[in-house]
Amino acid sequence: MLEQAAHWNDLSPKLRAELEARIKSFGRRVRYKFNISHENLDREKFDGPVIWPQMYVLDPITFRIVDKHEDRAGKSKSKQIGMVDEVDDKGIPTSFKRVRIHKRHLGVLSFELEDAEGTPNIEDQMQVMYLELHPKLDGGLFSNKEQKQIISRIDEQKEAREGRERRNAKAKALSVATNMSAKEVQDFAAAMQWDEHEEIELLRNRVEDLAETNPQMFNDLSEHKTVEYRATIKRALDKQVIAYNPAEFTYIWPINQQKIVSLGAALGNENEIERFADWLMTNGLKGDEVYKKIKSLVKV
Repeated sequence: MLEQAAHWNDLSPKLRAELEARIKSFGRRVRYKFNISHENLDREKFDGPVIWPQMYVLDPITFRIVDKHEDRAGKSKSKQIGMVDEVDDKGIPTSFKRVRIHKRHLGVLSFELEDAEGTPNIEDQMQVMYLELHPKLDGGLFSNKEQKQIISRIDEQKEAREGRERRNAKAKALSVATNMSAKEVQDFAAAMQWDEHEEIELLRNRVEDLAETNPQMFNDLSEHKTVEYRATIKRALDKQVIAYNPAEFTYIWPINQQKIVSLGAALGNENEIERFADWLMTNGLKGDEVYKKIKSLVKV
């Protein structure tokens, strides 16, 4: 761990215990990402799309933190932090170790906190505790927002969980897409405002491609009645059962020019079909009655 030397790294017992518990929670291995690359402006891009420095030394090498847990008599809450390398004959630090990121690391440092038998790796644990205290650690206990937050801890468990969720979502989406009936494919196409009258194989390909490339969006749509509502609105517009006035953001009955609803100016990225579908689904009895009428006219 980050050992005390003279007044350096003289953390309160509570803060030290908190940091040790945090490091233990990382398991045997933890990685940190350093945002130290920049875009390669060379048109030929011989070195790839981004440039990494040959070697980057994290600064500041030493720094101060305020240990709010410090309540020992005669101890200051202001603590000097640094990875002590050498001390003089009085035990006063004379030099400090540095965190170095070489080009080959591609901005990621990995630390083995213990071996397979559970033996602590003191050197790596010292660097990890130092990084957890560093002012440039994004979201750290002592991060300094006035300095560029270039360090971020990679959450291994979160990445694994999100990876599994992405794969499960994709598998689910593809399963649903490949088992859709021709009618379901056409409904989905209409909801997406595609031409539902294209050859069914072309539509199937588009549906399955969406399921593969954007499974979360596909699953959200296919599991909700939104598809039915959007498909019905698209067909009603095509058949001129209803009409949309973009100048006034209103839907009307063309047969008598009576207003159905005024949606107002769009605040987000939803288009008029998506917004009207949302209105129909969330306006209780009034929305239900309008939808039933549209649906019955579309089928005529």
